[in-house]
Amino acid sequence: MKRFLAVLAVAAVAGVIYVAAAPGGQTVAPTARQFAALKKQVSRLSKKVKAQGVKIAALSTDEKGARTEADDAVGFISSCFLTQNAGALPINEFGDPAGTFGYRYVDNGASSDIFTTALDVDSSATPGAFLQAVDPSCITSSALHKAGAPAERRATIRAATKH
Repeated sequence: MKRFLAVLAVAAVAGVIYVAAAPGGQTVAPTARQFAALKKQVSRLSKKVKAQGVKIAALSTDEKGARTEADDAVGFISSCFLTQNAGALPINEFGDPAGTFGYRYVDNGASSDIFTTALDVDSSATPGAFLQAVDPSCITSSALHKAGAPAERRATIRAATKH
């Protein structure tokens, strides 16, 4: 008997679920209070979506600017550092730091020679360091400083004085 009642209870629950889920079943509309709460929530979410859209647009603009700068940098590197007029320049310091031998020059108004160290191209098998040589065609006044860049970040070229 207990089994029969259990089977009957399961069948009754299944019937109720079927009737409730049927397309012709009774639908319950939200109350005015529930509708107002949903409306408020949709309004808040809509504002959040709009704010996120503004942020995404700003990030997209920033990304375009970063891509342009990266493309400019790649162009500069490939056309100024990786040409046959550029490359790595082997250097070393030659001369005596104490000033007994090395590169000789006479200071303006001095009566004797001055010996000092200097960096020079070192074509030996073991140079002290390498400098990045830049294609001379890349060194122009417009390439040295960008318009609007702070003065302390601008490079300047001065003619080297020979001693």
